[in-house]
Amino acid sequence: MNSLLYSGALTCALLPFAAATANAEMMLRYVEGSPNRGAKAIALEEFGTNLSDLTNNELGVEFHWGGALLKWGAILDGVAVGTADMGTLIGAYNPKELQALRIGDLPIGDSGDAWVGSRAMYDLMTTNPDMIDALSRQNVVYFGAIHTTAGQFMCNGADIKGVADLQGKKVRGAGLYSQALSDMGATSVSLTFGDIYQSLDSGLLDCSQVYLYTIDPYKFWEVIDQVLVVDWGQVVGIASGINKDVYDGLTEDQQAALIEAGVTLTDRQAQLLIEQHDAALNALENDGYGKPVQVIHASADDTAMLADASEKYIQEWKDEFAAAGYDADAAMTQYRELLAKYTKERDEKGYPWTR
Repeated sequence: MNSLLYSGALTCALLPFAAATANAEMMLRYVEGSPNRGAKAIALEEFGTNLSDLTNNELGVEFHWGGALLKWGAILDGVAVGTADMGTLIGAYNPKELQALRIGDLPIGDSGDAWVGSRAMYDLMTTNPDMIDALSRQNVVYFGAIHTTAGQFMCNGADIKGVADLQGKKVRGAGLYSQALSDMGATSVSLTFGDIYQSLDSGLLDCSQVYLYTIDPYKFWEVIDQVLVVDWGQVVGIASGINKDVYDGLTEDQQAALIEAGVTLTDRQAQLLIEQHDAALNALENDGYGKPVQVIHASADDTAMLADASEKYIQEWKDEFAAAGYDADAAMTQYRELLAKYTKERDEKGYPWTR
């Protein structure tokens, strides 16, 4: 960032501090590209309330939903230069700048569990020196993990029995998953999420990747007859981030409060998604939508096939991160260890909200 732009950005970033002198409460502007509904919105609003409570109303959060202030692709730059103080950052929209964050989009082990994956990412992004540095170069500090739950497949008229039967089928995937599906012999179809329903109904698609919690609100159950539960992949390369200049200007107590509120945000969003995922799976398995949908659970062969297809793209991430001057092997090793740690904790103690 050149010195003139940086000076202007810093001035903008610190404006809330000037306002705080007169108003006692510093309002931090948070930008989110999605509308104000769903698990993420609930968790974010609770985060704002929690941060205010933890700081005795010294800090507040003013949300700008649905791209009203900044569209998805512009949020990173907007937070970096102080157009907004905080925001939801998605690695897929800024793949070069948020290369570190994209480790969370890789289909690795138990990362598809919303709590395991979120907690592993949170620890990685807040303790690994390379991850911290990579975001610092964007003038951003990471404080919360956001997840999507694991990806499954929903189909209409495909008569599949497992992953191998996706070969030759017209399948909609996203990003590297679409590429991996092509590697496995599926015909990859590029469609926006909003076009999935009609495409399944018309036969343009045989199958599509899906997060189970979307089946009810998008009424996908109307146009599918099978769901293949594979827990393959997820998107946890999503973060709540704050402008680094703003963060550095907070008092130590305020920084501690932000960190505590960020951990709660991480757990709460995971809890809401897991509850919605489980409810959707229960409805599918028990004809809860008033229309029979066959639920097929992945076999060991299915899991192995997907893991093999994923390895190429995991290596590509490592190569790219190493080329940027970072220790990709160390980051990947730490991430896998954290996934194992939180998987073990979940299996032995349950989720935090059930203890």
